Amino acid sequence: MFSSRNLIGLAALLLAIPMFVFAQQPAQTTPDGSIQENSERRERLRERHRGMRKRHKGMRDHGMRHMMRGLELTEVQREQINAITQRRLEATKLQREELSQLHEKRKNGTFAEADRARAAALREQIRASMEGTRAELEALLTAEQKAQIEQHKLERKAHQEERKLRREQRLKERQERLNKSTTL
Repeated sequence: MFSSRNLIGLAALLLAIPMFVFAQQPAQTTPDGSIQENSERRERLRERHRGMRKRHKGMRDHGMRHMMRGLELTEVQREQINAITQRRLEATKLQREELSQLHEKRKNGTFAEADRARAAALREQIRASMEGTRAELEALLTAEQKAQIEQHKLERKAHQEERKLRREQRLKERQERLNKSTTL
C-alpha cells in the first residue's frame, strides 16, 4: 500500500512539524523588554550549583583551619587561633558584604565594568587579609606542627596530581571512543 519512499517522507514530515512549531514560538521577554534566552537552562544550572554548594558545605573548612585539623593544638593555641580568625572576619566584613552585593548585581544582570574592577579590588583586599592571617597563625605553631602542615601540603599536592592524571586519562579515553565512533 505504502512504498518505502512514502513512509520515509511521512516520517520526515512528522519529525519536521514539531521542529517548525517549536522554532516559531515567540522569544520570552523580561519586564524591561529585553529578550530572555535560555532562562530555563540557566535556572537549572543555578539550582544544580546551589545543590552542590549545600552538599559540599561541610567540606568548606579549608585554609589553615583545615590544615590544622590533624595537629594537636594546645588550648591556648586554639583560643589564639579563634581570636585571630574572628578579628580577620570583622576586619573584612564590609568588603565581603560589598562583594556579596556585587554578586547579586551580576545575577540580576546589572553588572557593569566598573563593578568588575571593584570586585577584583575587594577580592584582592580579602586575599591580602587572609595572607596576613595565615602568617599570624603560622607564627603560633611549634616547629613540629609546622612540619606536619608541610607534610599535609605535600600529601594534598600528590592527591591533586593523581586526580589530574585520572581526569586526563578519562578525557583521552572519551576522545578515543568519539574518534572510533566517527570513523565507523
